[in-house]
Amino acid sequence: IALILVAAVAAGVLIQTASSLQSKSLDVGRQSQEKITTDIEVVQVFTSNTQDNSIDGGTDNMTILVRLGSGSSPIKLQDMIIKFDTQGNSQTVTIDPSVTVNHTTTTYSAVYVINGSNHIDGYLVEGDLAQFAYTVATGVQVNESESSTIRLIAKNGAVKPIDITTPPAMVESTTYLYP
Repeated sequence: IALILVAAVAAGVLIQTASSLQSKSLDVGRQSQEKITTDIEVVQVFTSNTQDNSIDGGTDNMTILVRLGSGSSPIKLQDMIIKFDTQGNSQTVTIDPSVTVNHTTTTYSAVYVINGSNHIDGYLVEGDLAQFAYTVATGVQVNESESSTIRLIAKNGAVKPIDITTPPAMVESTTYLYP
């Protein structure tokens, strides 16, 4: 009888351990799938007010045109940040859902250029084409022929880096940086 009792306790421990491992593996699998299936495609990046030969703080507006990659999970815009890293400084902006035009140096605005067939306000879903805009912060400056990086960071950890290099001459009011 003691042998049967020991075997029953051991079986219970094995079943509990197996159940715990299965639960953890399902969580890891779900998180991995989210990271793999969330792809933001950057269509275009441009900045305005660059006729002074630089992208400089407080005057230039950065605009990023994006869409969701095919088969990607929707992204809640309130859970996404934009980080702009230059050679000398960095800027992080979050969305201000109450505005569509008046962005600042700490918030970006989101405007839907095209609504996809499954469009949901406040989310980037497959078929949407959205325009994110923010004002470059004071102290963040990119001169002619300099490199910088814009990172779109979703809550699930998906990061979309965009490496940009400014052209040797920025004399127009709008300068296209990507592609």
